[in-house]
Amino acid sequence: MKLNKLGNTGLEVSRLGLGGIPFQYISHKESNEIIQAAHARGVNLFYTSRMYRDSENKIGLAVKDFRDKVVLGTSTHKRKKVDGRRDIEQSLRNFGADFIDIYSLHNVLTLKVLREIMSPGGAYQELEEMRNAGYIRHVGISAHQPETILKALEIAAFDVVEFPLNFVDREATAGLLEEVRSLGVGFVSIKPMVFGYAASASLALRYVFGAGPDATVVGTYNTDELDENLAVEAAGGDAAGEEIVDVIAASERGCYKVFCRRCETCVPCPKGIDIKKALRLYEYFDRYHSWEWAREQYAALSPRLSACDNCGLCERECSYHIPIKRQFSLARVDLLPRRSPRRLIQKKIIGS
Repeated sequence: MKLNKLGNTGLEVSRLGLGGIPFQYISHKESNEIIQAAHARGVNLFYTSRMYRDSENKIGLAVKDFRDKVVLGTSTHKRKKVDGRRDIEQSLRNFGADFIDIYSLHNVLTLKVLREIMSPGGAYQELEEMRNAGYIRHVGISAHQPETILKALEIAAFDVVEFPLNFVDREATAGLLEEVRSLGVGFVSIKPMVFGYAASASLALRYVFGAGPDATVVGTYNTDELDENLAVEAAGGDAAGEEIVDVIAASERGCYKVFCRRCETCVPCPKGIDIKKALRLYEYFDRYHSWEWAREQYAALSPRLSACDNCGLCERECSYHIPIKRQFSLARVDLLPRRSPRRLIQKKIIGS
């Protein structure tokens, strides 16, 4: 397993890391088997989030006998200082650890959210204090827009960046990766399989490895998937030239009309619905099977999708031709509480 320096953190990390999303859906025994098998074959980076239910606990139990040999990373999606502290303290308990190597601010989608977490009383303040106290070794940030990352690095001492890099999300290869590296900040790539839309998993990994992030985090649901990913890493060789042109095209076609890029070019909804957030919540529900989390977040959305009058303006203006009306029709049912009478009636009507 190739090891890379993670920016100026002083950490050396395996270029293939394990992500925690799948662990919330499989048993402790299965998670333990995957994590220990990965570590035995050179994987030392394990990344998750407070969002991913019991994944921290499962990782912590699996690595307890070799904690000093691994790099643990997790994150909070909370935006306030007091909430961030609660998450950090809970993560420490979940991992059964005295410190966490990398603690990140999760999914900072926009400059507005960045301003919120960086303001007095924002979550960054707590992470910085916990870093100074030794409970966190390094502070990270994950985002999906290059300008958000660059602004964050301009105004704060982040040690690690987590950013999508794959066949479809190629912004990182258009200068962002080089800019982050020039600042001495570690770069961990995420979402290498394009939410499952990559037409070839092996070529997808080779493409990311060839781009040169310090590490890329991949979620695996079983040891067969782990073996496949480890084989790609061990084989080496970049994916370039003609061999991946068709695969990239197929991957783009697969997600072109269903995967919101959060490009912020869609027109404001006349009814005030947060289109990007609603689509994002349904992606997490549908692609990541984060059912309860998506429903909890949707409950706080105002206005909800019931306010949609099906005018179609958003769909007509979408650069990626996402069938927003169809997605909303599914989401407005699926994101309701499981036992909601309205949801049960609608499910019966549409026959699913």
